Amino acid sequence: MDFMLDDQSPGSSVRASFDNWRATNRGEGSWNLAWFLANEFCERFYSSHGIAPQVIHKEGLGYYGIELARVACPVNGTNASPLGRLTMFGNVENWRSGGPGDHGLETIALCDGGVSTDEIVERAIQHMDLPPVPEKTHARCRHKRRGASYELIFRIATMVALPGNSIAIWNHPQSVYRRIAQKDPQAGAPEHPGAFAFEKGDREFLVAGDGRVLGAKSDNLWFEYMRGKSLGSLVGSIEKALDAQVTGDR
Repeated sequence: MDFMLDDQSPGSSVRASFDNWRATNRGEGSWNLAWFLANEFCERFYSSHGIAPQVIHKEGLGYYGIELARVACPVNGTNASPLGRLTMFGNVENWRSGGPGDHGLETIALCDGGVSTDEIVERAIQHMDLPPVPEKTHARCRHKRRGASYELIFRIATMVALPGNSIAIWNHPQSVYRRIAQKDPQAGAPEHPGAFAFEKGDREFLVAGDGRVLGAKSDNLWFEYMRGKSLGSLVGSIEKALDAQVTGDR
């Protein structure tokens, strides 16, 4: 399915897509709230603090959601503990003041109770109690210097996820590192920006965190955005590419 989103459509921005989901009262059973809040964290804390929301899915343990992880960099080190989690349906867990499963902030109830989107975001951010300025500067870290491209790809991933379609999205290092090693000629680069795997059935679209479409010769979503492409058209290009693999279209 190929679709182009204009500035007036419900999917033209992350906030518009989320508010449309709330207005249609689709209820629980989707990751919409979790993805929406994860994008809010990414936009605030990825570049400055090196904090990346990463999708987790550990079968057998019933442990799912989006983890707030500290990316590997000279300041965070390589084995920093995760800071918390957004549960699959969107509750917020601060693992410094609580722990996995405590649902310290029941954001689902706030959403169902009609609390405004702005207040939900504010309470979620405050519950994680992250400093507005990092304790040590990340000025020399790659995520600080080139964070805008990763934040763009995360925003695109959120817009793909919010309609609740059949596309699965993975960006946790454990989920994508083998794919990076196989498809990215820059796999061994210091502070690699990671990747996002979009899956539909047995089809895959793999994008590095700096915007490069892995497996394609020169496609780069960041470059397309900087040359004027809208977010909606970039979202549509991913869906089109996944569907083209079914029909054999090029």
